Amino acid sequence: MPEVRMLARLWRGKATLHFPAVTAAGARGARPDARPSAACGPGRAVVLMCLLSALLGPASDALAAPPAAPSVAPSAAAPAAAGRSAPMSFPARPLRLVVPFPAGGVPDAIARTLAEKLTAKLGVPVEVDNRPSANGTTAGDVVAKASSDGHTLLLHQSTMLIQSGVEPLPYDVVRDFTPVARVAAMPLFLVIDARLPMRTPQQWVAAVRANPGAYSVGTAQAGTPAHLYAEYAVRGIPNGVPLVTAKGEAALVQEMLAGRISACFCNFAAVQPHVREGTLRLLGVAGSVRSTLAPGVPTLHESGLDGYGAGPWLGVLAPAKTPRAIVAKLATVLDEVVREGDVGRRLESVGLTPLRDSPEAFATSIRSESIQWQVILRQAGRPVEP
Repeated sequence: MPEVRMLARLWRGKATLHFPAVTAAGARGARPDARPSAACGPGRAVVLMCLLSALLGPASDALAAPPAAPSVAPSAAAPAAAGRSAPMSFPARPLRLVVPFPAGGVPDAIARTLAEKLTAKLGVPVEVDNRPSANGTTAGDVVAKASSDGHTLLLHQSTMLIQSGVEPLPYDVVRDFTPVARVAAMPLFLVIDARLPMRTPQQWVAAVRANPGAYSVGTAQAGTPAHLYAEYAVRGIPNGVPLVTAKGEAALVQEMLAGRISACFCNFAAVQPHVREGTLRLLGVAGSVRSTLAPGVPTLHESGLDGYGAGPWLGVLAPAKTPRAIVAKLATVLDEVVREGDVGRRLESVGLTPLRDSPEAFATSIRSESIQWQVILRQAGRPVEP
């Protein structure tokens, strides 16, 4: 069936090629209560959306907005939003930005940058509320149960799409949140010890499969995209490849430099100095497009490896049923913030790249990547601890 083939292409990271932009007329004509049916039409992208709706069931209602191309910024969708301006009462009081990260780390620093910029643009204070416990579940639960008036927001990363396959959650990512916008991409690079002779991802995979005992793969934290990609890369090897967990990315890099770990999926900022010195080598990058941080490094898909299409991100979500006008206003303001030069430079300095996003594109990404991560979880071969 073509739908099944499209689903297979989806989790291999090729689905982004099949999501056409939605015109303003199409967005206005969509019925928010529409259900998948034979009337969905014969188009391949539409068939895929119908299939996803059928797979996800009622939980897809919260993300029922029509899909748009990920590159479409909120300003490009302005005609579709005509006549739906945000109510004058928003914001009526200070906003709370809940983050599942401890104070002092890189994600917290990004949250505080966004809060500072949003305060200036919205005219009310935006307070950062750190809720780092329970692997981010506490922060998600706070926002999922908050009032849907736009005054409580969640800054989370794509790890939240993985958690549901690892442990029971008090909320459903699809049903209980309204996507606002991704603000940054967090590209993961396949990095190897430069003393190894491999120059391409395929050469590395072939060498590991031929002699798995001679190599090891490292990760800095269980349950993250970097961990899942490391497990997925060495799946199905008969005697297995040792997986080494280090206490943080900095420690992981030091283990690689010492020769105790031969490869990992890492953030660019963590390995950039060593790549420049020639002690570590970048073989490829996960995601559907190359990273502007290292444009000469091909995607893993370009290199002939499928299944690495989900690129980690940092994004803002609101509680389910937040009015579309409020979501549109927040997305527009976030787009303005991300376009500011000092914000872009700050993101790039820690290995992130700015993303100009729309609520519709973010919703499409959540739907597709949720399936991709669950497939990778099942195929990784070893249980993932929360």
